[in-house]
Parts: sequence; C-alpha cells; structure tokens
Amino acid sequence: MPCAEGGDNEGSGEGSTRGRRRPDWGCGDAGWHANKESTLENRRSSGYTSRGMRNADEIIGKNVAHEGEMVYKGTVKTLVMVILLLFPLSALASEITADSYLLAEKESFSIIAGKDYHRPLPPASTTKVMTTILALENLDEEDSIVPTGKVLSMPASKLCLVPGRPYKAIDLIKGAMVESANDAAYALGVAIAGSEEGFAVMMNEKAREIGANDSHFENASGLYVPGHRVSAYDLALIFRYALDNKEFEEIVGTKYFLFDRGNGDVMYKNHNRLLFCFTPSVGGKTGYTRASRHCYVGAFEKDGKTYILSILGSRNLWGDAVSILQKIYPEVPSERDISLARATNHIILSSYHVRTASFTRVKKHESKKRLKRLKRGRHNRLHRL
Repeated sequence: MPCAEGGDNEGSGEGSTRGRRRPDWGCGDAGWHANKESTLENRRSSGYTSRGMRNADEIIGKNVAHEGEMVYKGTVKTLVMVILLLFPLSALASEITADSYLLAEKESFSIIAGKDYHRPLPPASTTKVMTTILALENLDEEDSIVPTGKVLSMPASKLCLVPGRPYKAIDLIKGAMVESANDAAYALGVAIAGSEEGFAVMMNEKAREIGANDSHFENASGLYVPGHRVSAYDLALIFRYALDNKEFEEIVGTKYFLFDRGNGDVMYKNHNRLLFCFTPSVGGKTGYTRASRHCYVGAFEKDGKTYILSILGSRNLWGDAVSILQKIYPEVPSERDISLARATNHIILSSYHVRTASFTRVKKHESKKRLKRLKRGRHNRLHRL
C-alpha cells in the first residue's frame, strides 16, 4: 500500500519539505526517516551538509582537539618529572660557565673537582698573587718605594700614585691585593727588579720553583699581554705556596684598606665578595679583563682542612664559585648574599669632602654673581629703551 501523501510542517530550513510531495522511500514514517538519514549522510559525505551538521562537526572537532591537548599536556608533565628525577633543579640551575677551574685540598692537593685545569689562560689580576709573594720575600714593610712616571699611564684599578713621592712597601702590597691596583703592582716590580721585564723573569723562575710549569708571566699586574698565561692548576699551586706565609694570609683576608694619598685618606674595600658573606672564606684574589673574563683564586676552611678554588675565564664568577663550593659545603651564600656583599670601589675620607664642599660653594657663589650681572644688564637695556 503506498504511503499517504500530505504536507510536512517540520522546520523551514534546507531540510524542510513544506509544500512538496514527500518522496516515496518506503511504507510508513519509520521507513521515511531511515531513508532520510541515509540520504543526509550521503549528502554530508559529498560536502553537502546542513547548518546543524556543520555545528555537530565543529563540536566533534573541538572535543578531539581538547582530547589531543590533554594528551600533550600529560606527556609534557611526565617528561618534566623524569628530567627533574634524573637532574635535580639545583644541578640544572648551577651550570658552570668558567673555561677552567680547580677545587683541591691544600695539604694533599687532592683534586675534588675540576675542568680543563691544565689549560693555560690569561689570569688577569690573580697575577698579583705572584707579585705579592715576591714583594714579601724581597722587601721589608717599611721600605720606601718611589714610583716612576709610568704609573700615570697605568689603567684602573689604581691607587693614583704620584711619581717621585715615596710610599711604604706594605701600603703598595695591600693596594695591589685589596684594591687590585695596577700602578702599585708595577711600582713593586720595578723596585724589586729594576724593570718590569726583569721582574717577569723573577716571576717565571718562582713559578718553576713552585711547580707551576704551565704558566708564563709577562708583567706584574696581569694586564692582558699575549703569552701571559696561567693554568687553574698552577694558580691553585701558587696560592697554596703563598698561604704558607702568615703575612700573606693576613693581607689576603683584609676587608678594608686605608690609604693615604697625601691630599686625603681613601678607604678601599676588598673585591672578594665571599670574604663578606661566607664565613669559611680565608681570603682570595679576583681579576678581570675583557680578554680573560672573570678570574678568581681563594681558600676556604672546613673541619680543620683548607681548600683552594681557582677559576679562569668565567662569565658568572660568583655563581660559578658557589656552584663549585656546593661540592664540599651543604650551605653556601645565596644570590642575595652575594649581591649585598658587592664591593664599593672606594670611600673618600677627610680633606676630600672639605675640598668638594668648598668647590661647590664657590661654584654656587659664582653662579649667583653671574645671574645678578645678567639681570643688571637687562635692566640697563630696558632703561635705555
């Protein structure tokens, strides 16, 4: 029996059959709906979909994308957990930037940690450790040293020595170690050997005596010169030798140094930040030039033993030092501790303040007089008009 004919009042969109004869897809409404769904499925597969179908597809697509995102996030979390288990966060955050370093126990010189420590590199102002050794062995504290005119051309850091003026040897030694003064190191070298070239010969002879066979010195200050090289191993050996001199140990542990320039006293603060924020620190010497980057050598105490750390070619000196020291110390200075211990160049005392204040008062007085003259001249011109 054929299906009955009649109008369809469902919907008004693309799928509506209002005003048209219902196609004969079989007997009864069930057959009609089943065949309609089949036809719509065919239309959708051929690219012809209704608005409702498009919305359904969008919902399905979003659900699939959401499930994919959840799977991705889960995978990332798993990977992060695995990495943290294999490499603790402290290890990831403490990458050592130095080209070379060495951590060794002083007496036995047994190596605890190191990297490329026999490689000769420019040592910058850590050179002044050798300069100080020779100065203490060849000069008395009260010896008078008169610098030559060459000290005027020495770059900073410096004590601003005056050529022809006598200085005590101990003041120049402390200036070289605490303030890292290049003019003081040069003056010491010339006073001992007659010339800086002659002093370099003495430095190299002393290095061989100590056993620092990978090192070669060209000057007393550590200013960059091609061929001026020291290895981290040799630098630690030299510092180890120096620590046997009690006077050197006292100087290297000096936090502040008061120097008389003649026209006022200047207080210098040691550049070694660990001396101010890490109790086990015995003392040390820093260094920096563009060619050598940051360098350091210092000593630390623990359980009756002394440990020596030497670093060359660092891009993050204090970060490297703290990371290496973690190998023997469970507690080390934080980044904030290191920042607060940052060295101030110098503090000017006594007559410098008086002179500066007087100069300021004179300048202000002259400015007032000049302003009065300008006002008077303007008044006179207006009066003439």
